[in-house]
Amino acid sequence: MSSLSSALKNTIKSPIEKLAATLGPHRRQGQPRLWVLMYHRILPVSDLRYHSEEPGMIVEPETFREHIRQLKQLFTILPLSEWVDRRNSGKSLPTNSCAITFDDGWADNYQYAFPIIQQEQVPTTLFAVSDMIGSNRKFWPNRISNLLHTISIDQLRELHWLSPLLLDIGQGTVAPDQLALIIDSLKNSPDNTIIEWLDEAEKNLEIPVNTSQPLVSWSQLKSMSDSGLVTIGSHTCNHYRLQDSLDRTTMANEIINSQKRLQEELRRPVDLFCFPNGDVCPAALDVVKKHYKGAVTTQRGINSTPNSDSIQLKRIGVHQAISNNPTKFQARLANWF
Repeated sequence: MSSLSSALKNTIKSPIEKLAATLGPHRRQGQPRLWVLMYHRILPVSDLRYHSEEPGMIVEPETFREHIRQLKQLFTILPLSEWVDRRNSGKSLPTNSCAITFDDGWADNYQYAFPIIQQEQVPTTLFAVSDMIGSNRKFWPNRISNLLHTISIDQLRELHWLSPLLLDIGQGTVAPDQLALIIDSLKNSPDNTIIEWLDEAEKNLEIPVNTSQPLVSWSQLKSMSDSGLVTIGSHTCNHYRLQDSLDRTTMANEIINSQKRLQEELRRPVDLFCFPNGDVCPAALDVVKKHYKGAVTTQRGINSTPNSDSIQLKRIGVHQAISNNPTKFQARLANWF
């Protein structure tokens, strides 16, 4: 997008954002509703990890702190588990409730988000990928990012599965928006196929093994859980998308074994679930309903009572560019656009 068209878009959007921030549903009273906010990574610009991640995954620490302070003024902030319990048992609920959630269990959640959560004393939920906690395994989108920033475009064009996605990219560095489009396109293929492609490419191209741990350690996760402020939920064993094409044994293992592992390690019940990438199919729903009392998707929206389904709760995703000031953040909460 040219700087001129971007400026024009922002000029048009700004007054709409102000209207949404002022008049949105978060400003009104009515039947009980639940806003579930979805965060991924909390990173400052000074952290090297900030620049290798998709922009839509990051919120800066001071922005996150400001979010919490605004949420305290606008909502009753509840643990997601408490809201689900009260909703499922027919108990009274606040008119406007908010639950704060984190997906994946990134190491920066412990480093940057957890201190703010403690200082502000707010309940949150973190959905952990059980078999990746404490390991150096990377999510495939991050491996794609590393590949695109490590290997020349000419070499990348020799990869049959990647070459068609590089047609609009010249010889320079892959821009963040281009990276996001490539990752989104690859999601048309199954996770195990993408991982096989990456394993082969990294081996043939002799990509150095990165031994850093992208996610929290078990001791860090336990520390967060023991604080009483962070409820741990399941985000599967390996972050496989629970699509109808996934074989049923693998699907069941991802949903059930992740719960077992987290409960064994943390010695606490784990009864909330998060669908990776928001992918939901009937077979996955059946298994989740048998083992969890509540689950979240990535479907955007505000949950109303009694119409909401506790196993398919909607969320509102947040990242830095769309929430870096109070007006933008509250416009996002309005869920108008």
